[in-house]
Amino acid sequence: MSELIKVICANIREVRKINGLTQEELAEKCGLHTTYLAGVERGERNITMQTLEKIAHGLEISPIELLKFEGLDIDEQFFNKQEKLKVLLNIMNEFNEREISRIINIVQEIKQMYK
Repeated sequence: MSELIKVICANIREVRKINGLTQEELAEKCGLHTTYLAGVERGERNITMQTLEKIAHGLEISPIELLKFEGLDIDEQFFNKQEKLKVLLNIMNEFNEREISRIINIVQEIKQMYK
């Protein structure tokens, strides 16, 4: 499964849960079958742009929001360690050197807590 599909699937599921919707409720709002939407969330369906727009409309967000890594709950179902590290690196690139040093210190303290 491609990274883009993983991001879209995870975002659909996350926004749906944040909005307190079941798959059945979202499917009804989108005019889709529940099993189809479940397949989309699992990354088993290759959706069209029109379907992406329907889902975004059902979630009451812009379709572009389903393509973003920001704020995405990176879970075990779709993302492996290397992909999670890429996401972390992208986030870290937004900080200056001083902030990165502080974050490194925090991470080292957390690592010590787990030992």
